[in-house]
Amino acid sequence: MERFRQGNISILVSTTILERGVTFPKVDVFVFQSHHHNFTRSSLIQIAGRVGRSTERPEGKVFFFHLGKTTAMLEAYKNIRNMNKAGGFL
Repeated sequence: MERFRQGNISILVSTTILERGVTFPKVDVFVFQSHHHNFTRSSLIQIAGRVGRSTERPEGKVFFFHLGKTTAMLEAYKNIRNMNKAGGFL
C-alpha cells in the first residue's frame, strides 16, 4: 500500500479493508461484484468516500460493477448525492 501511496504503482487491488480509515489522494475506485451482500449501503458509502481526498484533485469517480442493482447500491447513490448537494458540490 505504501508503494501505491507513493505513486510507484498505479493500481491497488484490495478487499473492503479500504472502506474505513485509509486515504489515498487522487484515486478513482472500482467496486467489483458490488451486488454481493457484503456490500451494504454504509460500506459502499465508506468505499466511495475514499475518492476525492486531495486538494489537487478533489473530484474522482466511483464505479460499481454488478450483476444487477441492489437496494444497498441505490440507497448509497441517493445518500451520496444528498450529501454532495448539502455540501454545495452539486
